[in-house]
Amino acid sequence: MRMRRADWAFLLAVTAVIVLVSLLPSPRDRNPPIPDSPEHRLVSSEKICSTCHAAGQSRPLTERHPKRQDCLHCHKQTDGG
Repeated sequence: MRMRRADWAFLLAVTAVIVLVSLLPSPRDRNPPIPDSPEHRLVSSEKICSTCHAAGQSRPLTERHPKRQDCLHCHKQTDGG
C-alpha cells in the first residue's frame, strides 16, 4: 500500500496535535504550591486541609475556588512539605 500526499499531511497534522497537547501545562503547573509554613509542613492528606480551609474556619476558600476535595491533585507540596 502506497501512502499518498494527503495521507502524509494527515499524519503530520495528527502528530502536531499530539505534540501540542502534550506541551499543555498541567493543573499543578498553574496553581500555587502549598505554602512552606509550619502548619502546612504537616499536610499529608486533603482531610487536614479542611480543618482550616472549610467554610466557617480560619482561612475558608474563596467563592471562585473549585469545590473539589482532592487538594493535592492541583496543589503540589513544596520540598519542605
